[in-house]
Amino acid sequence: MKKIALGMLAVSLLWYACARQAKENTKPTAVPLKLITHKEAIDSLRRDTTAPLKALKIQRLSDDKRAAFFSNHDLSGLFFDATPEGGYANRFDGFYGNDYHRIEFYFSNFKKDSLQPHVYHVSGKNRFKNNIIPFEGTLTFHNLSTFKDPNLKEEHYDEGGFDLKEAYTAEATFELKEEPSTKASGLFSGKMLIDFFEKKDGNTELWYFSPNAPAQASGFKFEGTWRSYQQNLTKPVVWAKDLFAFANQILTEFSIGEREVEINKKYRHLGWENYWENDEWWYNNSVIQ
Repeated sequence: MKKIALGMLAVSLLWYACARQAKENTKPTAVPLKLITHKEAIDSLRRDTTAPLKALKIQRLSDDKRAAFFSNHDLSGLFFDATPEGGYANRFDGFYGNDYHRIEFYFSNFKKDSLQPHVYHVSGKNRFKNNIIPFEGTLTFHNLSTFKDPNLKEEHYDEGGFDLKEAYTAEATFELKEEPSTKASGLFSGKMLIDFFEKKDGNTELWYFSPNAPAQASGFKFEGTWRSYQQNLTKPVVWAKDLFAFANQILTEFSIGEREVEINKKYRHLGWENYWENDEWWYNNSVIQ
């Protein structure tokens, strides 16, 4: 039975990886693709899918250990795919404003500072409705903790490609400054939460298997506000690697379904009607002045 369970786990993880890459990198098709959540992979690791979630066992690292970790690790690969095939992997969905309208972010570069290893420099573009604005800024890490999830079967951590050495959760602050000369530009700022794990070979990957972790099984999550340069105006904003991991906690029944989900029709007018078009808006677009 154990071999069968491990086999099913490996198959589910392989299915998830293929489905995620297909969603991020494929061109538009005639038939809309359904959204794929991480629930299949999460359930494959849960000890008991019917039991209430237990709290994570989180251990905050000391300042010295945190500094050593950031000096010895480059986390840019968790946020940015630098390969020519990166494309859609560097585009993220979010909610913006009090009506939770769709906003998209695209990272065109993500680089570790050469002198301050806990600081990363970010550049890219965002699209809200038809307005596309370039931005640049910084992400500054402040806290780093290790964690263990008592809801998961730890005996599987050496199976299915995990090869787990340690799981981490971290918090950072961010400031992304939009190009001031563009129409309706401003400053995005707030906090970023990320859950990830280090493999025994030293590589790091995002952790999607603990919905009660700080990033809520989304990989990483940016949340904060946008403040206008021209007016006394602020708006809330949140975006993530996988927004759909927690979207239903923001908009009731935003996505419908368990493993294969669709966006609820009552919310599609908020910028989601063209979700499956996969237009590469970040390439050769005209910025609104």
